[in-house]
Amino acid sequence: MNVLIFNCGSSSQGFKVYQVNGDGQSVLLAGGKARNVATRTRAEPVLEWKAGTESGTVPGDLPTHRLAAEKILTLLEEKQIRVDAIGHRFVHGGPYFDRTVRIDPASLETLRRCLPFAPIHNPNSFSVIEVCLERLPDALQLAVFDTAFHAGMPQVSRTYAIPPKLAEEHGFHRYGFHGLSLQCVSRQAAVLLGRPLEELKLIVCHLGTGGSSVTAVKGGVSLDTSMGYSPLPGLVMSTRSGDLDPEIVLELVRAGRTPEEVSAILNNQSGLLGLSGLSSNLLEIIEAAQLGNAACQLAFHVYAHRLRHYLGAFTWQLGGADAIIFTDDLGMRCWQVREKAFTGVERLGVELDPDRNRKAPVNSPARISSDRSRTQVWVIPTDEESEILREVITMLQPEHV
Repeated sequence: MNVLIFNCGSSSQGFKVYQVNGDGQSVLLAGGKARNVATRTRAEPVLEWKAGTESGTVPGDLPTHRLAAEKILTLLEEKQIRVDAIGHRFVHGGPYFDRTVRIDPASLETLRRCLPFAPIHNPNSFSVIEVCLERLPDALQLAVFDTAFHAGMPQVSRTYAIPPKLAEEHGFHRYGFHGLSLQCVSRQAAVLLGRPLEELKLIVCHLGTGGSSVTAVKGGVSLDTSMGYSPLPGLVMSTRSGDLDPEIVLELVRAGRTPEEVSAILNNQSGLLGLSGLSSNLLEIIEAAQLGNAACQLAFHVYAHRLRHYLGAFTWQLGGADAIIFTDDLGMRCWQVREKAFTGVERLGVELDPDRNRKAPVNSPARISSDRSRTQVWVIPTDEESEILREVITMLQPEHV
């Protein structure tokens, strides 16, 4: 059977099609990524694809993830690639989902109730699910949740200091995100370090072109993470503010802004885009900063400062880390932010090798710390699609059918 994986990010739409045999073994048939979807950068939107020995790009406007999914499905039809099942990345399962679920009328309606929890992710994923239900009504479809990885996070990490009755009534607690990526790179880290995952203390920096987070992983389980009830808090992101004094939100509401307007400001107009006034792309901001753009210089420094804050906090929470891992597009590509994050912390037992850091590959694992560093630092590419595929294959087993 052929399984299509849709990985819907805030500014991208990844896809892969695997052929899965009866033993659960898989072969990649096709894949690609729509980039710069529904976002503002100087780079043009484009759909990159590869199928067998063929590859190419499909330029054109991509104002919505729904349109990106339409183009991907059309491409697969043109290449005569059949789709029997579909696994969808769904960022936030809210209080309703803590594991993978089959999409049927009942679960679809519950997924709709999750849309407000991640306003620049869940609606996009939901629109892609709708497209697939319309165009591939006979395909088995599953939703796989980023929040599921954090379901076992300790109560002290999950709990907000608000009245318990209020928290229970609204489901207010810290959920955490990027769980699929965390599962993938944590498993790889154990192999690379040559130690059982159950013994390791890791800090994983998932730095994406849209969302970014830092997570402390102890024994393969989420201990603490920078995101919370929604993907909004934590690091400075492409268009999200990250951590913010809640009184600012209240002041904006008192000044006459509606909740929807405040949400748009904090989720779509803030972060790197808001600070720089130029772009939501960190690489473009660094380039402009090097040319003397003061706003971009500040944006880069604020981004790195917030990252250092969480690296320090989680090192303390873990009682020291065995390894710090950088992953996803910016985590793999942006040597400048890695260099900035580790400047002056050698006395804490973490030391980058400048040459390794600058020459680190963008598509394969590499150690970028010096041989003297007590805590190893790695770049490890993530493969969220393979994690979604694992969930789909599991759900196809007889005990789940």
